[in-house]
Amino acid sequence: MPETAIGLAALGAILSARLLYQWIRSRTQVQLVRLTQQGISGRVRALPPGSKVTDRRAGEELRIEVGTVGGDACE
Repeated sequence: MPETAIGLAALGAILSARLLYQWIRSRTQVQLVRLTQQGISGRVRALPPGSKVTDRRAGEELRIEVGTVGGDACE
């Protein structure tokens, strides 16, 4: 009987550690995405209308056109 209790306690500790690891990992990913977006937003705000920004990271490409020159609508 004590072996069963020890086994269940160990299993609970392992599952709790795994859950904590996944939670910390997902929070870190969210924070990294926020920091990346803040960096891009800060750079874009500093650009004049009509500027184009292309950001490439990890196989992804983001293209941003800032405003329009003369108030023309974007196509």
